[in-house]
Amino acid sequence: MFTDPVADDVALSCAPSSELAGTARDALWLSRQAEARSLLAAHRLGQSVYDEMLMSLDPERQMMVRNPADKAAIGEISLQLGISRKKAGTWFNLGEALRGLPKIRMAYLAGDLSTHRMSVMVYAARSASVATAEPDFEDIALDLASRPSTDKVLRDELEEALISLDPEGAAEARDGFADAWQNVAITDDSSGHANIDACVPAEDAVFLRERIGALIAERVCHRDPRTIGRRRVLALAELLGVPGKKLTCACGLDECPMRMPDATTDEQAPAMYVPTDVADDRHEGSPAPTEPPPWTLVVDPTGVEVPRLRGFRAIDPSLADTLSPRASLITLPPHLIRGRSRLIVVGRRGPAPPMDPTGHGGFEHPPPGALTHAPSARLRREVMLSDLICRYPFCGMPSHKCELDHIVKFDHADPHAGGWTLASNLAPMCPPDHHRKHLGRWRPTMNTDRTITWCNTTTGEEITTHPR
Repeated sequence: MFTDPVADDVALSCAPSSELAGTARDALWLSRQAEARSLLAAHRLGQSVYDEMLMSLDPERQMMVRNPADKAAIGEISLQLGISRKKAGTWFNLGEALRGLPKIRMAYLAGDLSTHRMSVMVYAARSASVATAEPDFEDIALDLASRPSTDKVLRDELEEALISLDPEGAAEARDGFADAWQNVAITDDSSGHANIDACVPAEDAVFLRERIGALIAERVCHRDPRTIGRRRVLALAELLGVPGKKLTCACGLDECPMRMPDATTDEQAPAMYVPTDVADDRHEGSPAPTEPPPWTLVVDPTGVEVPRLRGFRAIDPSLADTLSPRASLITLPPHLIRGRSRLIVVGRRGPAPPMDPTGHGGFEHPPPGALTHAPSARLRREVMLSDLICRYPFCGMPSHKCELDHIVKFDHADPHAGGWTLASNLAPMCPPDHHRKHLGRWRPTMNTDRTITWCNTTTGEEITTHPR
């Protein structure tokens, strides 16, 4: 397979469409297997160079040259494989980590994991403390990695698992990460521009992103010709107080709904939120900030569920306690709280039985609101708390930015006959995936455990997505 480029090019050009998906999957599987063997062979090559340098020295001298030996190993990998030293170093370190993770290593060699997905699992596994030995974190990682999720979603799920298993260790890791990586770097670029690269606490990033978005929504109409990037940069400059920088709509239309009443007035940007402990130090008589809470936290009063920072992901309980006095709190209802034993399900493959195929949730008569297309605020909130991301395969869009879609289509002409507006018949879909679902190539079925099985209407292939 794929040994003659010219013949392969002709074969792929002439292959029937029904065979292309299978051919692509097979090729991807083989390429993953090949890269796994390349990475592990590269590690062995580097390790042999490393060992050769140390074996010729006495123990005292060995301690002095470990760093040069490491550089020599990476340099040899780079030269022999024709790859950058950065990539060679990454492969060498991943290969070393995989020595202690046999289950992940075997899955990687089998072609079940891409190198990047494997690296997400390795870094999470290395962060797992001794306290997480039961259940085996490798089993947790492999179970989550088997789901049709993006690598970012997998990283977030693994981080949530780490916090659940060792909340104190997660807080310590957060402090250590801050010491190692927090920084703001401003470097020159070209054409009168510069780059700002920053690693900041999650709560700071969420606050700033929301402020920038709110200012754009308040000041700019949909006819503004500038890119969203230019709008964000100008909004940031105004929020930071850069002289002469003010975000206004550039559509140029007299009827612009965002047009300032008096463009000559030097109106200030909305004041940045000032915490109460800072506001108390203001001069007497200064107006108190009227901004809404800067953060939204989803919390479990029983302490079983890991708290979540809306706009970010799971955070450790210590950080949640720090933010909660200034945050808007969303409390998980009791029926959405999973027992400790169900935080991570290891070893279960395949969905539960399907729900009522009529989309009526097993009800004989429609409950209140079931025959109305738009869900109530309470129902929407329940679904969003149950499903944290878009339920289409391989999408990671946060559910609070999604639309709610009826799994069994709502019948506007005869609401009683179509799918009803119930939690068991609703799932969040981002706008592009909502449209894809209605194209009908993949048909969803809601199961009793809120997994959704997506079936290809042409090939019968099935993909199952999981809640939360």
